[in-house]
Amino acid sequence: MSKPAHRSFADDLRGRDDAALAALLAARPDLLSPVPPDISALAARANSTPSISRALDSLNQWELEVLELMACLEEPVSLEDVEIHTGIPSSSVVSHLYRLCLIYRDEGTYRIPRGVRDTFGPELCGLGQRLGSRIEKIDLKKAPEASQELLKKLTWGPSRGSVKDVKNPGPGLQWLLDQAILVIADSHHVMLPAEHAIALRGDKVHREYHSVKPLLIGESVKDADRAGAHEAAAFLMWVEDLLEAWSREPGSALRSGGMSIRELKRVAQLLGVTEACAAFVAESAFAIGLISIDLDDRIMPTSAYDLWLARTPVERWREIAAHWLITSRAAGLCAPKEGKGVAPLGPELDRAAAPGLRALTLELLATHTDLAPTLDSLIELVAWNRPRRAKHLQAEFVEWTVREAHWLGITGRGAFTSFARQLIADEEPTLLASQLPPLIDHVLLQGDHTAIAPGPLYPEIFREISFMAEVESRGTATVFRFSEKSLRHALDVGYDAEKIEAFIKRVSKTEVPQSLTYQIHDIAKRYGRLRVGSVHSYLRCDDEAILAEAMQDKRLVALELRRLAPTVIISPAPLEEVLETLRSHGYAPAAEGRDGMTTLTSPSVKRSKSRPRPPRLIGDYSLPTPELLTAALRALRTGEHVSTQQRTLPQLAKTPRTTASETLRFLQEMSGSGGSLWIGYADTDGGLTHRIIEPMAIAAGYVTGFDQLSGEIKRFAISRISGVAAIDQ
Repeated sequence: MSKPAHRSFADDLRGRDDAALAALLAARPDLLSPVPPDISALAARANSTPSISRALDSLNQWELEVLELMACLEEPVSLEDVEIHTGIPSSSVVSHLYRLCLIYRDEGTYRIPRGVRDTFGPELCGLGQRLGSRIEKIDLKKAPEASQELLKKLTWGPSRGSVKDVKNPGPGLQWLLDQAILVIADSHHVMLPAEHAIALRGDKVHREYHSVKPLLIGESVKDADRAGAHEAAAFLMWVEDLLEAWSREPGSALRSGGMSIRELKRVAQLLGVTEACAAFVAESAFAIGLISIDLDDRIMPTSAYDLWLARTPVERWREIAAHWLITSRAAGLCAPKEGKGVAPLGPELDRAAAPGLRALTLELLATHTDLAPTLDSLIELVAWNRPRRAKHLQAEFVEWTVREAHWLGITGRGAFTSFARQLIADEEPTLLASQLPPLIDHVLLQGDHTAIAPGPLYPEIFREISFMAEVESRGTATVFRFSEKSLRHALDVGYDAEKIEAFIKRVSKTEVPQSLTYQIHDIAKRYGRLRVGSVHSYLRCDDEAILAEAMQDKRLVALELRRLAPTVIISPAPLEEVLETLRSHGYAPAAEGRDGMTTLTSPSVKRSKSRPRPPRLIGDYSLPTPELLTAALRALRTGEHVSTQQRTLPQLAKTPRTTASETLRFLQEMSGSGGSLWIGYADTDGGLTHRIIEPMAIAAGYVTGFDQLSGEIKRFAISRISGVAAIDQ
C-alpha cells in the first residue's frame, strides 16, 4: 500500500488566516515585490533561494541552530524532537520559524520546505547523507583504536573521508565498514551517514546551543552628550574645512572614479586626521550631494554646499547623520588594516549588508544608557544576532560603525548619546542644540598677530578671514595667524590695505595691534611693484634696484633669470613657479596680464558645474505600510479565488457563448448582487479572453464591474462580450 502524500507548503499557506499572512509579508517584505497573483505564486516565491537567504539572514544564532537541527532530523519533526535534542524549551523559536515560513505544519508536526534545504546546501552541520535507517546507539567498546581515531575525525564533520583504495582498506577502516558504521561513497571515499553521526554525537547536531544572547560589557561613562556634541561640532568643522579647501583648489580624482591616494593623503594632512577619517568625511559630504566629480576629474563642492552652509549646525549634522544611517557605502573599505583600500568616492564601496549591520550595531548600543561597551563584546553580540550576515566582514563592519559613530558624535566617550536616540527615532535632535556652542561673529586679536575665535564662526565670517589669515589650530577655539604670506594672499584675491584693516576692526573685539596695521600697509605698499608675466615668464619693475637684487639672489638660481632691459628680466620657468618662488623668499610680486594690468585671483569660490549625484542606496527591502499589506492580502485572496474557480469549474474551459439578449439579461440580473460571472471578451486585437467579473452597474452600453483577474474595477463594452455563464459561489 502506497504511503499517503503529506501536506504541501502551498496548502499550509492557504490554511493561514489574514493575520498570519500579514505577519509573514511584514517579516519578509521581499515577497511583496511585486505582489504575487495568488497563494501558489506566494509559496513559490517564499520557497525561492534568494528570498530564503534573506529570511535566514534575519535569524539569530539560537533560531538558526534550531532550524538547522530540524533540517538534519528525519521528517516530520515534532516540537518534542527538537527539545529532546537541545534540552532547551524551544516552542517560541519554532513558532517564529513557522511565522517566517521556514518550516510548515503537517498534522501537528513540522516539515522543511525544499528551498530551505537547497539554500543550506549539502552536509549541513557536517552531516552526510541519510540512509533512512534508524539507529539508537553505536557500541565502540570492541572497536580497534584505529577505528576510533577515524570516527573522531568524521563525527563532527566533514562526513566524507578519502582513502587510496576502498577495496584494500586498513584494519581500522575495514572494521567500520564491516559494522556498517561507514559506507562506501565511491572508489576513493567513505562516508559517515547522518544517523550514525548524530548517534556518535550523543543525539546532538551541534556541539552546543546558544539560546542565551551574550551580554555587553564595558565601562559606565558620564557626560556622553557633551562629549558627543564636541565630536559633532568637530565633524562639521572638518566638512567645512575640506570643502572650503576644494573650493579654492579642487581635488584630483582618478579616471576610473574616486579620490586618488595622493589626494587622500593631502586631505588627511589638511584636516589633521587619519586617512580613514579623511575618507569618511569626504564620503559623508558626497552622500548628501555637497561634492561632485566633474568630467575633467576635479573634485569640487556643488551649489548644494552653499545651501547647506546656510542651515543651522543641528540641521547640517542631522542631514549628514541621517544619510549615514541608511547608506550602503562602507567608507571603512578605503583604509583597511590589511590589503589595498578602495578609492573614496569611487563606485566600489557599496555593500548591501552595510545598512542592516550598522542599524543593528547602533540599536544594540542604544539599549544601554551610559555604557561604553568593549568592541569585542559588541562584535560577539552582533554575531549572535545575525550569524549569517556578511560573515567574512561582519567584525570589520561593527568596528567601522563604532569608529564612525564616534567621529559623528553619535556616541560620546563610547556611550550612545541622547540626541542620537532622537535621530534614530526620526525626531529633531533638539538635545544636540543645547549642547553645541552658539555661532559667533567675532575674534580676539592678540599682540602676536593671532586671532582667537572662542567658538564656531558664522560661515561667511570664517570664509572671509580665511582669505587673509591662516588657520593655526582648530578645536573648541580656532586660532588664526596673520602673516606676510596670508596678507599677500588677501591682496592677490582683490583686497586692499583699507579693506583688510576695516574687516579686522569690524570682527575683532579687542584693539588691533599697531604692528599688524603697519604690516598690512607695508606689504600693500610693496605689493605689485614687481610684476610677473609670461614669456614663459617675465619680471618687470620700475625700481631697477629690486631687479638687481633679484639677479644677485642665489636663492633664485633655479629660475634662470636673464636681464633683457634695465626694468625687465625673463625666466623660462612657468608663471606660477616664478610667483611662488619669489614669494617664498620675501618678495611681493603681482601677476599681470597681456594688457599690463595686475591679474587678481578671484575670491569667488569654485563650484562644480555638474549636478549633485549622491550615490545610490543598496539595502534591504523597506517595511510595508499597513495600507500595502491590506491591498496585498485582498489581491492574494482575489487571485486565489480566481485560481480555485479555474481549477474547479471544468465547464469554464470553453469560452461561453450566448445571444446578445441573453447576455444583457444575465448582466441585468447579476448587476449589484455581488455574484460572479464568467464572460468571454473580445480584446482590441480581436482575440477572445476569459474574465471573471462581479457586475456592479449597466449604463450606456457598458457594464462596470470588479475584474477578479486584475483586482480592479473596470468598464466592459457589452457589444464585445461573446457570452456569459453564471458561477456558483
